[in-house]
Amino acid sequence: MNLRSNVSLMSGIDAKALWMSRSGSESESAELIELLNRAASGDAAAFEQIVARHERRVLTLSWRLLGTMEDAQDAAQEVFLRTFKYLHRFDTHRPFEPWLVRLTVNVCRDVGRSRRRRSAVIADGEDVIQKAEQKNSGSNPHRELHAEQCRQMLYRAIETLPEKERLAFVLRDIDGMSTAETAVALGSSEATIRSQISSARLKIRKLVERMEGGRA
Repeated sequence: MNLRSNVSLMSGIDAKALWMSRSGSESESAELIELLNRAASGDAAAFEQIVARHERRVLTLSWRLLGTMEDAQDAAQEVFLRTFKYLHRFDTHRPFEPWLVRLTVNVCRDVGRSRRRRSAVIADGEDVIQKAEQKNSGSNPHRELHAEQCRQMLYRAIETLPEKERLAFVLRDIDGMSTAETAVALGSSEATIRSQISSARLKIRKLVERMEGGRA
């Protein structure tokens, strides 16, 4: 089973779709539960199907947390390796995605701490986004440039946040998770998450205003 090849296929997907993607919180289907049980028993084919269902979600979240496609691919590979290793501990009576999201967050923390490559936070993502937008001949180049500049400033500001505030902000305000989901993913309380997000928003606003020379 080559997880690297599965994950690497994601590098060519449409960037706008990747930027906005967010899988819904749905109850587990009988089919998925069966796949999880089979995979936990060592069925590699069943696990491949689980990867195919969730690799986009994992890669999207990893990219948003780490900022580069290279790091996101490495993280996604590690996420699925750990998923395969620890799947026998998962209770199939509980939703699978929150467990997978929390595992992804933990892996991204490890990757971020070991590589310390925050200065390149949007370089890869920016390149992919620009290539995708160039394909849209009917778009407004001035509007796209402004949107891209705003996105760059936002992510540069995010990277200055303390780790807990940064993770909470990315999961809640960029990835679109609810406060409750964010709390579960980070192993925290909803009150703490609300406080961290409020602090993060204030810091980001001030930093972006500073970047724009007070014109924000």
